[in-house]
Order: sequence, then C-alpha cells, then structure tokens
Amino acid sequence: MSTAAVLSLVTGWSATAPAVLAAALVVVWNAAIYFDSSALTAGTVQAADKELRGATMGLHSMCGYAGGFIGPLGVGLVLDWAGNADGWGLAFGHLALITLTGLFVLRRLGARTAVQTVAASSA
Repeated sequence: MSTAAVLSLVTGWSATAPAVLAAALVVVWNAAIYFDSSALTAGTVQAADKELRGATMGLHSMCGYAGGFIGPLGVGLVLDWAGNADGWGLAFGHLALITLTGLFVLRRLGARTAVQTVAASSA
C-alpha cells in the first residue's frame, strides 16, 4: 500500500511528462494497487468469525467497489478545484492520502488484534 501511495504521487506529478512515460507510470501504479489485493482478502477471511465469513467478504467487496466508484469522483472534484496542470498531482495526491489512511487503519487493527490474541492466550 505504501508503494501504491508513492506511485500515486509520482504518477500524478508526471502530467507534464511525455505521454509514454505518464502512461507507463499509470500502468505500474495500477498494478501496485492490485498487488496487495490478495493479501488483504486473505487477511479479511482469516480475521472474520467463521459464522460471518460470507457477510464479511460481502462487506469487503462492497467497500472495494465503493472506492472504485467514489475515487474518480474525488479526482474529478480536485481537478475542477485546481484548474491547472498541478491538478493532476493534487488529484493523485488525494488518492495517496486515502491509500495511506487505509494502511494506517489496517496496521492499527492488526496491532489491536495482536494485543487481544496475547491477552486471550494468557488468560
């Protein structure tokens, strides 16, 4: 996720670069987004209660598709707000912030789960 966030920033600020370079960066950035997908899905399945795995996966999928719907709207709003070539850097920068927020939340939840596991095993 941190690699995807960095690539998001680099891609956004490459708006004035040659089109081939900008397109290549978009492809690499897009690939980086998908690289962690299997790990996130596996973690979701592992963390879910056995009785709620189907519902958990449904929510997991819904959140992913909601982000795919809302993300372009956010990019469009930032582009309209910025109104110049720097808008692409800011628009992709907002995606980097969202990605890093997701990473922070996942690490926080992971730390909380680890603490709960240790507490349960020592009880």
